[in-house]
Amino acid sequence: MKVRFYRWYNAVLTALLSMLGYGCSSDEPDMYGTPVMEYGTPYATYRVEGTVTDEANNPVQGIKASIKVFFTNDGKVNAGGVDSILTDAAGSYRLTYMGMDRPDYKLTVEDTDGEANGGEFLSDTLDIDFGRAVKVKNGDGAWNGGEYMIQQPVRLKKKP
Repeated sequence: MKVRFYRWYNAVLTALLSMLGYGCSSDEPDMYGTPVMEYGTPYATYRVEGTVTDEANNPVQGIKASIKVFFTNDGKVNAGGVDSILTDAAGSYRLTYMGMDRPDYKLTVEDTDGEANGGEFLSDTLDIDFGRAVKVKNGDGAWNGGEYMIQQPVRLKKKP
């Protein structure tokens, strides 16, 4: 008797829930507007650019500028590269990445060519100042937050 009741109860409940599911959907896109499917997380495009100079304010060519994300794993600080480029003859660099403005993203600069371009310089790691980001292009208003530019000048010290 109980088994028969539960089978009947489950069949009725399944039918009601099925009708509820069909009643909540619509094949008419104008009824609720065009449906939007979005997956992922909000992001923006960031251009970090600037000039690398020495202590006398002279541009330095051949310095490797990188955006790295620093994270802790098992008590050890690790760094992962996001993008890198060498400075040109004017000491300029421009790096681009898509993501979020997170404090664990840093700008690292290092002399990879030694004495070739005016001497050897000490490496440096700087915080990217997202507070100085200037919006240069609007996003689509959904997940894409647009494009931002951050000016990040770097002054390197020569190795002693």
